[in-house]
Amino acid sequence: MKKKLLAMLLAFSMVLALCACGDAGGMPSGSPAASPASSPAAAPSGEPVPSEPTPSDSAGLSGTLEVWSSGEELGRFMEGFNQVHPDVTVNITVVPNADFIAKLTPTLASGQGAPDIFTGESDYVKYLVDSGFWDDLRQAPYSADTSDVWDYVASVGTDASGALRALSWQASPGSIMYRRDMAKEVLGTDDPAEVAALLSSNDAMLDVAAKLKDKGIKMFASWQDIMNMQFSNRAQPWVVDDRLVIDESMLDFMDMAKTIAENGYDLNVDPWAPEWSAAVESTDTFCYVLPSWGYQFVVKPAADTTKGQWAMCQGSVPYVKGGTWLGIYKDSPNKDLAWAFLEYCCLNSEAQQAYAAEYGEYVSLKSADQALAAGAGEEVLGGQNPFAFYNEQMEKIPSDLMTAYDGTINTAFLSAAKAYATGVLSKDDALQQFKDDVANAYPELTID
Repeated sequence: MKKKLLAMLLAFSMVLALCACGDAGGMPSGSPAASPASSPAAAPSGEPVPSEPTPSDSAGLSGTLEVWSSGEELGRFMEGFNQVHPDVTVNITVVPNADFIAKLTPTLASGQGAPDIFTGESDYVKYLVDSGFWDDLRQAPYSADTSDVWDYVASVGTDASGALRALSWQASPGSIMYRRDMAKEVLGTDDPAEVAALLSSNDAMLDVAAKLKDKGIKMFASWQDIMNMQFSNRAQPWVVDDRLVIDESMLDFMDMAKTIAENGYDLNVDPWAPEWSAAVESTDTFCYVLPSWGYQFVVKPAADTTKGQWAMCQGSVPYVKGGTWLGIYKDSPNKDLAWAFLEYCCLNSEAQQAYAAEYGEYVSLKSADQALAAGAGEEVLGGQNPFAFYNEQMEKIPSDLMTAYDGTINTAFLSAAKAYATGVLSKDDALQQFKDDVANAYPELTID
């Protein structure tokens, strides 16, 4: 089993290196540069958030902890962590996401120089959850209490036997982020609940797209972004009992993509292209379909003349896409230090409130998100509080359908969908290309 998983990891690492991207239609490899917090954060309400959480029973620890991460976000916790554990040195090695698995896999296989803690991105976290390299956090000496963790986050970190292998400090529920001014002009309302009612299905979104086109407005920045949401429309995951499953909703998505492309309902660019990013300030683009990081890294920092003209609503389904999980290496000689760090980042509500208030990131603990939802709204969103919106979405998120194959299969499917949408291949030929790509990557799977 372990040899099979290692082979799968190596196959996926080659795909990552080629595509150099995180999720289909998602963030590029690596995270925006971040520096550790240097001052106490302020909550949206203006009230200070505690920056010195109550020390846990493990206070007084000393030693050096080695952490491997595909991004720099964990460094933001260091000032607060060292206030509680001043004698613990945490060395965080950031390995670009495209290279992460290729470097991690042989290190874990040999056991030489392995980190005490390492992360797993959403595209390949299930590989790691099922690999046996992460300890069970529900067992001693950890005995993790996940009652305050959003169910989806804990579910992703849980293997088939029920062992909790990883947790996260973040969650990434999604929305349709739309322009209030354009909604008022074309739809007669900018109210999130009313706009959501008009976008409650794929067909409904296409109807709105046609109305927007009549006014010279593109509905979407890129049809590819919709794939972020489409996963939550599925009834089954990509792989069931070692057999590739193409859920009916994914076939519907291919048709939707083609309709958007043929009718000019989007900008006809890839996510992260200059035109895609510039659409935040455009006069002819209605919305982005992105998880929470899309507001944090795309819309909020770019909105200048459009500040106050954005809002969030639910699309055809509530969804979550992306995220980074954290687990403890089963052979770590520093499990006490590793648990202190993981517990601080992933289970300490005060630490997460401070982190979220300063950096705007939606976090994994219900209590932290609920506290932030009680604060003031965002100027960019016309006073809407994103934490309040995302909390409602997290209550509705469907069951976790992630598999160990998702990263590679997602990339192959998006490529096939693009070939069909742009007229390069027929639908049947695009699906055959998809099946061939999956078969080449995972010859052990049964593909009908």
